[in-house]
Amino acid sequence: MLIPNVTATSRSDTARLWSSSLQNLRSAWPHHWPGLPVVVRACQLQIWGDQPPSDGIAAHMLQAAYALAAHMESLSQSLSQEPHYHNRLHTADALVSLTVMLCVLNRQHEVVPDEWAAALLLAVTSHDVLHPGGANSYLQEFELQSVKELKLWLERYEINSHWSRCIEQLILNTDPSLVQTNHDKVIGTQFTFNMDWATVLVNEADILASASAEFGQDLGNHLAQEWQWKDHPLHTIVGTAGGRVNFLKSLRFSSPAALALNMPLIVAKQVQNLTAGI
Repeated sequence: MLIPNVTATSRSDTARLWSSSLQNLRSAWPHHWPGLPVVVRACQLQIWGDQPPSDGIAAHMLQAAYALAAHMESLSQSLSQEPHYHNRLHTADALVSLTVMLCVLNRQHEVVPDEWAAALLLAVTSHDVLHPGGANSYLQEFELQSVKELKLWLERYEINSHWSRCIEQLILNTDPSLVQTNHDKVIGTQFTFNMDWATVLVNEADILASASAEFGQDLGNHLAQEWQWKDHPLHTIVGTAGGRVNFLKSLRFSSPAALALNMPLIVAKQVQNLTAGI
Protein backbone atom coordinates (compact mmCIF):
# COMPACT_ATOMS: atom_id res chain seq x y z
CA MET A 1 0.00 0.00 0.00
CA LEU A 2 1.59 3.28 -1.11
CA ILE A 3 0.01 5.37 1.64
CA PRO A 4 -0.87 3.32 4.73
CA ASN A 5 -4.60 3.69 5.32
CA VAL A 6 -4.35 4.85 8.90
CA THR A 7 -5.58 7.86 10.81
CA ALA A 8 -2.68 9.94 12.08
CA THR A 9 -3.66 11.20 15.51
CA SER A 10 -0.36 12.75 16.60
CA ARG A 11 2.68 14.51 15.18
CA SER A 12 4.75 11.32 15.41
CA ASP A 13 2.01 9.28 13.68
CA THR A 14 1.90 11.82 10.86
CA ALA A 15 5.68 11.84 10.48
CA ARG A 16 5.70 8.04 10.27
CA LEU A 17 2.89 8.08 7.71
CA TRP A 18 4.81 10.56 5.55
CA SER A 19 8.12 8.68 5.85
CA SER A 20 6.64 5.23 5.19
CA SER A 21 4.72 6.53 2.19
CA LEU A 22 7.83 8.09 0.63
CA GLN A 23 9.75 4.87 1.29
CA ASN A 24 7.00 2.79 -0.33
CA LEU A 25 7.27 4.93 -3.44
CA ARG A 26 11.02 4.31 -3.60
CA SER A 27 10.59 0.59 -3.12
CA ALA A 28 8.38 0.56 -6.22
CA TRP A 29 10.38 2.96 -8.40
CA PRO A 30 10.98 2.39 -11.24
CA HIS A 31 10.63 -1.33 -12.03
CA HIS A 32 7.51 -2.01 -9.96
CA TRP A 33 5.92 1.41 -10.43
CA PRO A 34 2.12 1.20 -10.08
CA GLY A 35 1.50 4.45 -11.93
CA LEU A 36 0.54 7.97 -10.91
CA PRO A 37 -3.22 7.22 -11.07
CA VAL A 38 -2.69 4.73 -8.24
CA VAL A 39 -0.87 7.41 -6.24
CA VAL A 40 -3.70 9.91 -6.83
CA ARG A 41 -6.19 7.25 -5.73
CA ALA A 42 -4.20 6.55 -2.55
CA CYS A 43 -4.14 10.27 -1.77
CA GLN A 44 -7.88 10.49 -2.33
CA LEU A 45 -8.48 7.60 0.06
CA GLN A 46 -6.36 9.24 2.74
CA ILE A 47 -8.21 12.56 2.41
CA TRP A 48 -11.80 11.39 1.92
CA GLY A 49 -11.81 7.69 2.77
CA ASP A 50 -14.35 5.83 0.66
CA GLN A 51 -16.58 8.89 0.28
CA PRO A 52 -14.84 11.28 -2.15
CA PRO A 53 -16.88 14.01 -3.85
CA SER A 54 -19.17 12.27 -6.33
CA ASP A 55 -20.55 15.26 -8.17
CA GLY A 56 -19.93 18.98 -8.65
CA ILE A 57 -16.69 20.80 -9.41
CA ALA A 58 -14.59 18.90 -6.84
CA ALA A 59 -15.50 15.58 -8.47
CA HIS A 60 -14.64 17.00 -11.89
CA MET A 61 -11.24 18.16 -10.66
CA LEU A 62 -10.50 14.72 -9.18
CA GLN A 63 -11.45 13.09 -12.48
CA ALA A 64 -9.12 15.49 -14.27
CA ALA A 65 -6.30 14.62 -11.85
CA TYR A 66 -6.71 10.89 -12.59
CA ALA A 67 -6.79 11.53 -16.33
CA LEU A 68 -3.76 13.81 -16.23
CA ALA A 69 -1.88 11.25 -14.12
CA ALA A 70 -2.62 8.56 -16.71
CA HIS A 71 -1.55 10.95 -19.48
CA MET A 72 1.77 11.52 -17.70
CA GLU A 73 2.34 7.77 -17.53
CA SER A 74 1.72 7.54 -21.28
CA LEU A 75 4.08 10.45 -21.95
CA SER A 76 6.83 8.75 -19.96
CA GLN A 77 6.74 5.77 -22.31
CA SER A 78 7.77 7.96 -25.22
CA LEU A 79 10.85 9.36 -23.46
CA SER A 80 14.28 7.95 -24.17
CA GLN A 81 15.29 9.20 -20.72
CA GLU A 82 13.16 10.66 -17.94
CA PRO A 83 14.72 13.49 -15.92
CA HIS A 84 16.59 12.20 -12.87
CA TYR A 85 14.73 14.50 -10.46
CA HIS A 86 11.75 16.10 -12.24
CA ASN A 87 10.11 12.76 -12.97
CA ARG A 88 7.00 10.86 -11.91
CA LEU A 89 8.57 9.94 -8.57
CA HIS A 90 8.92 13.65 -7.77
CA THR A 91 5.27 14.20 -8.67
CA ALA A 92 4.30 11.32 -6.38
CA ASP A 93 6.49 12.72 -3.56
CA ALA A 94 4.74 16.07 -3.87
CA LEU A 95 1.28 14.44 -3.94
CA VAL A 96 2.02 12.41 -0.81
CA SER A 97 3.47 15.46 0.96
CA LEU A 98 0.43 17.56 0.08
CA THR A 99 -1.90 14.82 1.29
CA VAL A 100 -0.09 14.51 4.60
CA MET A 101 -0.27 18.28 5.10
CA LEU A 102 -4.01 18.30 4.34
CA CYS A 103 -4.47 15.52 6.91
CA VAL A 104 -2.52 17.58 9.45
CA LEU A 105 -4.76 20.58 8.80
CA ASN A 106 -7.82 18.40 9.24
CA ARG A 107 -6.42 17.11 12.54
CA GLN A 108 -5.92 20.73 13.60
CA HIS A 109 -9.66 21.23 13.02
CA GLU A 110 -9.13 23.32 9.92
CA VAL A 111 -12.01 22.84 7.52
CA VAL A 112 -10.51 21.54 4.26
CA PRO A 113 -13.09 22.33 1.57
CA ASP A 114 -13.53 19.59 -1.02
CA GLU A 115 -13.02 22.08 -3.84
CA TRP A 116 -9.67 23.28 -2.51
CA ALA A 117 -8.44 19.76 -1.73
CA ALA A 118 -9.31 18.60 -5.25
CA ALA A 119 -7.82 21.72 -6.86
CA LEU A 120 -4.59 21.25 -4.92
CA LEU A 121 -4.35 17.59 -5.95
CA LEU A 122 -4.88 18.53 -9.59
CA ALA A 123 -2.34 21.36 -9.43
CA VAL A 124 0.33 19.18 -7.80
CA THR A 125 -0.33 16.30 -10.20
CA SER A 126 0.21 18.58 -13.19
CA HIS A 127 2.77 21.08 -11.91
CA ASP A 128 5.73 19.44 -13.68
CA VAL A 129 4.04 17.74 -16.64
CA LEU A 130 6.40 17.86 -19.66
CA HIS A 131 9.29 19.06 -17.47
CA PRO A 132 12.37 18.49 -19.65
CA GLY A 133 14.87 18.55 -16.79
CA GLY A 134 17.17 21.38 -15.83
CA ALA A 135 16.07 24.85 -14.75
CA ASN A 136 14.10 27.73 -16.24
CA SER A 137 16.02 30.02 -18.55
CA TYR A 138 13.34 32.69 -18.07
CA LEU A 139 10.48 33.31 -15.64
CA GLN A 140 7.97 30.42 -15.53
CA GLU A 141 9.41 28.79 -18.66
CA PHE A 142 8.56 25.22 -17.65
CA GLU A 143 5.49 26.18 -15.63
CA LEU A 144 3.89 27.86 -18.65
CA GLN A 145 4.52 24.68 -20.59
CA SER A 146 2.76 22.64 -17.89
CA VAL A 147 -0.22 25.01 -17.86
CA LYS A 148 -0.51 24.78 -21.65
CA GLU A 149 -0.55 20.97 -21.47
CA LEU A 150 -3.17 21.04 -18.69
CA LYS A 151 -5.67 23.26 -20.52
CA LEU A 152 -7.06 20.38 -22.60
CA TRP A 153 -7.88 18.42 -19.45
CA LEU A 154 -9.46 21.42 -17.75
CA GLU A 155 -11.74 21.82 -20.76
CA ARG A 156 -12.46 18.10 -21.15
CA TYR A 157 -13.57 17.77 -17.53
CA GLU A 158 -15.52 21.03 -17.59
CA ILE A 159 -13.55 22.82 -14.90
CA ASN A 160 -15.07 26.28 -14.71
CA SER A 161 -13.09 29.43 -15.38
CA HIS A 162 -12.66 30.33 -11.70
CA TRP A 163 -11.05 27.04 -10.69
CA SER A 164 -9.13 26.77 -13.96
CA ARG A 165 -7.50 30.14 -13.24
CA CYS A 166 -6.73 29.09 -9.66
CA ILE A 167 -5.09 25.83 -10.72
CA GLU A 168 -3.11 27.49 -13.51
CA GLN A 169 -1.86 30.18 -11.12
CA LEU A 170 -0.88 27.60 -8.51
CA ILE A 171 1.29 25.92 -11.13
CA LEU A 172 2.83 29.18 -12.32
CA ASN A 173 3.64 30.05 -8.70
CA THR A 174 5.88 26.97 -8.41
CA ASP A 175 8.66 28.78 -10.29
CA PRO A 176 11.47 28.59 -7.69
CA SER A 177 12.28 32.28 -8.16
CA LEU A 178 8.82 33.20 -6.81
CA VAL A 179 8.77 31.04 -3.68
CA GLN A 180 10.21 33.60 -1.27
CA THR A 181 7.68 36.21 -2.40
CA ASN A 182 4.88 33.65 -2.08
CA HIS A 183 5.78 33.08 1.57
CA ASP A 184 6.13 36.81 2.19
CA LYS A 185 2.50 37.30 1.12
CA VAL A 186 1.15 35.27 4.05
CA ILE A 187 3.29 36.85 6.78
CA GLY A 188 1.01 38.08 9.55
CA THR A 189 -2.14 36.53 8.06
CA GLN A 190 -4.22 33.75 9.56
CA PHE A 191 -4.31 30.51 7.64
CA THR A 192 -7.35 30.03 5.46
CA PHE A 193 -7.99 28.43 2.11
CA ASN A 194 -7.32 31.19 -0.40
CA MET A 195 -4.87 31.60 -3.29
CA ASP A 196 -1.99 32.90 -1.17
CA TRP A 197 -2.11 30.08 1.35
CA ALA A 198 -2.86 27.44 -1.30
CA THR A 199 0.25 28.62 -3.15
CA VAL A 200 2.31 28.15 0.01
CA LEU A 201 0.93 24.63 0.47
CA VAL A 202 1.91 23.71 -3.10
CA ASN A 203 5.36 25.28 -2.69
CA GLU A 204 5.92 23.33 0.52
CA ALA A 205 4.65 20.05 -0.94
CA ASP A 206 6.99 20.55 -3.90
CA ILE A 207 10.14 20.46 -1.73
CA LEU A 208 9.04 18.65 1.44
CA ALA A 209 10.72 15.36 0.53
CA SER A 210 13.90 17.21 -0.48
CA ALA A 211 13.89 18.97 2.90
CA SER A 212 13.74 15.70 4.82
CA ALA A 213 16.82 14.24 6.45
CA GLU A 214 15.84 10.75 5.28
CA PHE A 215 15.43 11.39 1.55
CA GLY A 216 16.84 14.84 0.88
CA GLN A 217 20.45 14.00 0.10
CA ASP A 218 19.52 11.35 -2.47
CA LEU A 219 17.14 13.79 -4.14
CA GLY A 220 19.91 16.39 -4.24
CA ASN A 221 22.13 13.84 -5.95
CA HIS A 222 19.39 13.12 -8.48
CA LEU A 223 19.07 16.83 -9.19
CA ALA A 224 22.85 17.02 -9.70
CA GLN A 225 22.64 14.18 -12.22
CA GLU A 226 19.78 15.91 -14.01
CA TRP A 227 21.63 19.21 -14.15
CA GLN A 228 24.76 17.49 -15.45
CA TRP A 229 22.61 15.87 -18.15
CA LYS A 230 21.36 19.34 -19.08
CA ASP A 231 24.78 21.03 -18.75
CA HIS A 232 23.59 23.26 -15.91
CA PRO A 233 26.63 25.14 -14.55
CA LEU A 234 25.82 24.32 -10.91
CA HIS A 235 25.63 20.56 -11.34
CA THR A 236 28.97 20.08 -9.57
CA ILE A 237 27.72 21.97 -6.50
CA VAL A 238 24.08 21.09 -5.90
CA GLY A 239 24.77 17.54 -4.67
CA THR A 240 27.61 18.47 -2.32
CA ALA A 241 27.37 19.14 1.42
CA GLY A 242 27.83 22.84 0.76
CA GLY A 243 25.19 22.79 -1.95
CA ARG A 244 22.75 21.08 0.38
CA VAL A 245 23.41 23.60 3.14
CA ASN A 246 22.65 26.42 0.71
CA PHE A 247 19.45 24.71 -0.37
CA LEU A 248 18.29 24.06 3.18
CA LYS A 249 19.02 27.65 4.24
CA SER A 250 16.88 28.92 1.39
CA LEU A 251 13.78 27.03 2.52
CA ARG A 252 10.73 28.67 4.05
CA PHE A 253 7.88 26.97 5.91
CA SER A 254 4.78 28.98 6.73
CA SER A 255 1.72 26.74 6.79
CA PRO A 256 0.39 25.35 10.09
CA ALA A 257 0.84 21.88 8.58
CA ALA A 258 4.55 22.27 7.79
CA LEU A 259 5.15 23.81 11.21
CA ALA A 260 3.28 20.93 12.88
CA LEU A 261 5.56 18.51 11.02
CA ASN A 262 8.52 20.33 12.65
CA MET A 263 10.05 21.16 9.27
CA PRO A 264 12.02 24.23 10.47
CA LEU A 265 13.66 22.15 13.22
CA ILE A 266 14.33 19.22 10.85
CA VAL A 267 16.06 21.59 8.45
CA ALA A 268 17.99 23.43 11.18
CA LYS A 269 19.41 20.16 12.55
CA GLN A 270 20.60 19.14 9.10
CA VAL A 271 22.28 22.50 8.54
CA GLN A 272 24.01 22.21 11.91
CA ASN A 273 25.27 18.69 11.21
CA LEU A 274 26.37 19.46 7.66
CA THR A 275 28.10 22.69 8.62
CA ALA A 276 30.06 20.89 11.32
CA GLY A 277 31.35 18.48 8.72
CA ILE A 278 32.35 21.02 6.08
